[in-house]
Amino acid sequence: MKFQSTRQQQTSSSLTIYNDGFGLVKETRMIPQNKETTEVQFMDVAAGIEAESVLVDGLHVLEQSHNYDLISKEKLLEKYIDDVITVRNAELDEEMQIRLLSVSGSIIGERVDTKEVVIDPIGELILPSLPEGILTKPALVWKTAPIETDLEAKISYLTNGLEWRASYVAEIRGSQLSLLGWVQLSNNSGISFFDSRLKLASGKVNRYVDAHPLYAQARLFAEAEKPESSFQEHSFADYHAYSIERPVTLLHGQTKQIRFQKSQEVAFRKLYKVEPGSQRAKVIVEFDNTEDNQLGIALPKGIFKVYEQDRDGEMEFIGENAISHTAPQQKVSFVIGEAFDIVSKSWEKKRERHGHFDYVTHVYKLQNQKSEYVRIQVNHQIHERIWQMESSSHDYELKQSNELEFRVHIAAGKEIEVEFTYKVDRTGDKRIK
Repeated sequence: MKFQSTRQQQTSSSLTIYNDGFGLVKETRMIPQNKETTEVQFMDVAAGIEAESVLVDGLHVLEQSHNYDLISKEKLLEKYIDDVITVRNAELDEEMQIRLLSVSGSIIGERVDTKEVVIDPIGELILPSLPEGILTKPALVWKTAPIETDLEAKISYLTNGLEWRASYVAEIRGSQLSLLGWVQLSNNSGISFFDSRLKLASGKVNRYVDAHPLYAQARLFAEAEKPESSFQEHSFADYHAYSIERPVTLLHGQTKQIRFQKSQEVAFRKLYKVEPGSQRAKVIVEFDNTEDNQLGIALPKGIFKVYEQDRDGEMEFIGENAISHTAPQQKVSFVIGEAFDIVSKSWEKKRERHGHFDYVTHVYKLQNQKSEYVRIQVNHQIHERIWQMESSSHDYELKQSNELEFRVHIAAGKEIEVEFTYKVDRTGDKRIK
């Protein structure tokens, strides 16, 4: 005997969404006692379900099938091969009965009355009742042991078509900015979720990669609870998650945004960056992700849009960029554009050989045409393998073994030159004589 379990028997549901196109669906449903039941059809599952991911608790499942080959004209007609169907021609007000022989490419049948073979008869096809066992929606079909008593079955499975990502909006007023963080949820899984507990997973979840695009590596991140946030963060295993305190409805085909972060009076820095070949400085916004700076939270990767208040009091868009996952106590830094009034020119001033050493001098000429002083970051990469700084007009920081970073301040309407010389050891060079 068969029992069809639908959403109507659902007592609870929850959803964990990953930001790489998949999610984990968890449901609890009541299954009534029936000692004659040997098959349970678990309906209302996502079209993108990964059948091999299904977990069932509370129900003794002996065998599982995933019925996803849904009904269509061709598939339905195949069920009636060798059966008698009716063809009704409304224009001629006629009906004829044919025994269906084939539906591959064309409909071929044998007339019951004359035994003539007809191909693609004109008219409306009228079929008997649906064949036993045909399903019109995706379903899991379980062969089970007899159900001796009422029980709660807990089912979970992975499905494609669910996604989340973070986005941010920053408003700059003077020396501080306000920050809004949004979670955008997308559901293209094939089913809707009503009043479900929502959780967003965090960390790096590895997934096996093969030729099928649905298997991918998921990179996820979590957000800690802050004032005015409806999310709560917690750790599990080697990952993190954050869940919303209220049930969420996410319909199929729907994109929904939920605010997860709001911070005011965040201190920030605007600085400018030049590199070899730069003609104008890149504009960088950066701030410290600390509690003292109204943050100190784990920020998921996402797009950061920045607005700044103009002198007329209106907010104007000044740029955007992506940020990567940023843990508490780390610095957030991203480029939002190029500065019109900060001009850069760089060149190799000279290169001299003395014995086994080359002495290389580089110059960066920086002009600040703004009406205020600016802070400029000069990044220079040294391509030679063995080197040593000989002299420098400004202090610098060695970011990596071959990357220099100078940070200089230039008054309004002024220009400066950053000049440095380094020595390259050529002792190990192999020269062709």
